[in-house]
Amino acid sequence: MKRIFVSIHNSLLSAAITRCLKDLGGFSISSAAEDADIVLMEACYGAGASLDECLKKVKSLGPGCAVVLLCDENSAPEVARRVVQAKKDGLIDDFVYSSVSESYLTALLSAL
Repeated sequence: MKRIFVSIHNSLLSAAITRCLKDLGGFSISSAAEDADIVLMEACYGAGASLDECLKKVKSLGPGCAVVLLCDENSAPEVARRVVQAKKDGLIDDFVYSSVSESYLTALLSAL
């Protein structure tokens, strides 16, 4: 069972993703990023969730922790463009747009 830490500022989205991961099984929700196998982190314009702040947090995680950034390609296209570049630069393990289906998101996380 993979341990996942969900760091999403939008509380409704965070609750929905957490519930989905719990319901599908194969994941346990970690209360700390340091104890997780995967960190799912939102990158947006908000304070505490800017891409630069996310990348600073990534540096503090251990090498065995996979990092997936979640962003909204429609409301924050510049953030989305920078997230894609972070993936290309090897700064994160993967990214996903918030518009994807829950089955795609869970499949992506299972594959890490």
